[in-house]
Amino acid sequence: MLLDKFDLQILYHMQKNSRVKLAELAEKVCLSISQCSRRITRMEEEGVIRGYSVRLSSKDLGLAITAMVFISFEKRMMLSPREAMSCLLAHDEVIDCHVITGTYDFIIKVKVESMEALSNFLSRVVGSVDGIRDIASHIVMETLKENGPQPIYGINPR
Repeated sequence: MLLDKFDLQILYHMQKNSRVKLAELAEKVCLSISQCSRRITRMEEEGVIRGYSVRLSSKDLGLAITAMVFISFEKRMMLSPREAMSCLLAHDEVIDCHVITGTYDFIIKVKVESMEALSNFLSRVVGSVDGIRDIASHIVMETLKENGPQPIYGINPR
């Protein structure tokens, strides 16, 4: 899908505030409300806009521990590492998962309520995945930025 400058501006403003009123958004991007609405609908249908979500406070939910867990698989499992990882992705504790380069094959971001819960998750869930060669976890001490908007190039936001 080709995105023009109006589409990019709409996306920019919606990332900053997905609850922005349509009239306000249309004014910011210099379009009529109906034109703005049609563009949003088109981008939703084409999958550019993949959905809307609520960002929650981990602290207020009692999720005191954030860990980055690096996982590498034995070579024989490299034919289907995504299949092996699918069982981990089904757990709510896993917030993000990325295939990476380097010593490890995957990195997952895990949020739990305590160090004990992390230890249990690593041994009970991650440790039970067949073919894992190595696991390394790093505890996040402080989060400075999380869930930031994606960069959108080629626009002058108003």
